[in-house]
Amino acid sequence: MQFILRKREVKPAVRVVLIIAKALVAIAAAVIVLAGPVQLRPAQPFLIALYAALLPDALGDAVYSIICKIRKSDRKFSAYKAISLLLGILFFIFGTVNMENVTPKYHTYESSKITSAAGHKIIFAADIHIGSAQPFSVLEKEVADMAEEKPEAIILGGDITDDYTTKAEMEQAFKLFGDCGVPVYYLYGNHDRQKHAEYANGMQFTAEELETALKENGITVLKDEYVSLSDDLLLLGREDISEGEARKDIKELSNPSPEKFLIIADHQPVGFKENSVAGCDLQLSGHTHAGQLFPLGLLYKVIGYSYGEFAYRESKMLVSSGACGWRVPFRTSAGCNYEVITLKAPGDKG
Repeated sequence: MQFILRKREVKPAVRVVLIIAKALVAIAAAVIVLAGPVQLRPAQPFLIALYAALLPDALGDAVYSIICKIRKSDRKFSAYKAISLLLGILFFIFGTVNMENVTPKYHTYESSKITSAAGHKIIFAADIHIGSAQPFSVLEKEVADMAEEKPEAIILGGDITDDYTTKAEMEQAFKLFGDCGVPVYYLYGNHDRQKHAEYANGMQFTAEELETALKENGITVLKDEYVSLSDDLLLLGREDISEGEARKDIKELSNPSPEKFLIIADHQPVGFKENSVAGCDLQLSGHTHAGQLFPLGLLYKVIGYSYGEFAYRESKMLVSSGACGWRVPFRTSAGCNYEVITLKAPGDKG
């Protein structure tokens, strides 16, 4: 695109339009990769390449144009090309490294419902997408690091597997969690059961085989079900909203222990206000990947809960950026995280 213009100088207004056009094409490619129709998956490698090339190129064009304007000098194609290429290489390195570096994020919440003197530590991990965008060695280290935190429980918040996960990867992953020495609870996301596997590598395992692997490794599956984690802590694991009528309305799920601190784990960050009215103290969700590809996270904030911590009435919601990304091994938004959550009574300094 730039080669055509290398020997001619366009008007500043036209160059601004070109810079904006390149950025918009890059963003459109990212949107199609992450949120486009499943039928377009074969085009994803081309689209992610377009995104990874055009966005830093647009930035390089803007930077060099500003430099030339300040210095009142003519544009040199070789200088612009060097800046654009350097930014492109740095962008590529950052996106690749950012996808393979999974780190904990720490959060503390206080509530008078917590009566245990020691408080509680739990881990919430969502969007691991086994076999999709990270080497398996990343998951092995991640599970080992989680176990070292010595939590009371690990909550796997959906999309742990996806349409690209093989049966062997699925079984090996759940064996890792089953052997980690910590009670593990599992709720489904919109990708786990390989509903659109025909557009990937074909169905690798059935929903029944997935659930069997979970249960054989001692992992508790929750589909609109409560489980007591302790005398003062209750967990409700939700069926994913993508399951339609199979998912119950929160009004149908009567809280058996209103005096306990209630965690509602729901893969997608939906129903927060309804959950608050129903007595939820803390909602844990994932799904958004914090946008995964910049600047999609900013766009997601306009239409819903993108990433981070939110509050409504007496309730809190934590939306994780996820421990991986989806499909493409490239992440230029927030880093990959699992959430380490401490619950304690007000004023407890422990």
